[in-house]
Amino acid sequence: MIRRTAGNGRRSARVRLLIAVAAPSLLIAVMGGCSSETEVHRQPVAEATVVPTSKAAVPEGWVVRRGPGFTLALPATWQPRPEAQRMAPKASLEIGVPFTGQSTPPPVLLGFVEREQVGPLEIREMVLRAQLSAGLEGSTIGKSQHVKVAGATDAVWFDVLYEDEGGTSVLGTPLKPCTFRYRELIVETPGLPKYGFRFAATTTEFDVPLWQKVVDSITVTPGSTETSGQESSSASDE
Repeated sequence: MIRRTAGNGRRSARVRLLIAVAAPSLLIAVMGGCSSETEVHRQPVAEATVVPTSKAAVPEGWVVRRGPGFTLALPATWQPRPEAQRMAPKASLEIGVPFTGQSTPPPVLLGFVEREQVGPLEIREMVLRAQLSAGLEGSTIGKSQHVKVAGATDAVWFDVLYEDEGGTSVLGTPLKPCTFRYRELIVETPGLPKYGFRFAATTTEFDVPLWQKVVDSITVTPGSTETSGQESSSASDE
């Protein structure tokens, strides 16, 4: 968790962000249970994988990352969050621009795996929106947009905007107030598991072309027995 304290007596944006990040897990609990802790709590060791180029596009120089039943690519400078800075310990993957004391939390990508029956895509989206609305007071939640994800039967994303009041980071450095934007991607598969991803950044650092490249790189493999692995190989190595 990058923020340690909030800037004033109101409920901190850090707490609100944690509530929102936990929403995929809450969604699973509401609809029928969540993954076991042994599957999602670790930041696992490096493990190589190959993303089929006919299904997903991996940008040159990016690093392919693998989670349980999915792969995606991110810039080589993005690294797994240290345990003390993680926003969502139950996320299968949490990788972003390293936090070294910047004045606002840097961009991060989270991946979630839903291993139990949680309902169809429209129900998952409805419950997630309700959780986000309740957890992020004053937030603005945008309209859904369907998107293609390799290996998925359907997928939608929508944006969330909310105000972060600033405070003090876990490194003891000041954090300025800012507007946060993150994009929820809900991925549907024929069976189990199902997937969710979140790209979070301030509005000034939210990189739409980068996000699109990430989405284009995602491949989901329902029924895969692979365990989670945060690091993999670079695109040039494949």
